[in-house]
Amino acid sequence: MEHFACKLDLLKQKQKLALKVNNLPILLAYTTKGIFAVRDKCPHMGSPLSNGILEDDIITCKFHGLPISLETGEVANQKKAEYLKLDEYSRSIRTYKTVVKENSVYIII
Repeated sequence: MEHFACKLDLLKQKQKLALKVNNLPILLAYTTKGIFAVRDKCPHMGSPLSNGILEDDIITCKFHGLPISLETGEVANQKKAEYLKLDEYSRSIRTYKTVVKENSVYIII
């Protein structure tokens, strides 16, 4: 089901937004590779990824530096994941499809 997230102009301006959609914490990001929506929760300790640093399609958690691909939801640096002692099941986050219609961004959940 499509859920309205925000106006495209706002997302372009801010580049990333923390949202609640269906009571789920969602990070919505505008990058050169597209618009991505992921669960706004680091798999390491649950910190909000929306507080992190966005570079291209990678969001890096502000607290422990864990980089995550917004496209795949997977940890982008396996050595960092090993250092943080993440098991293989904790090395990814949920991704959601996005759709743009008439200057509005929707998330499909």
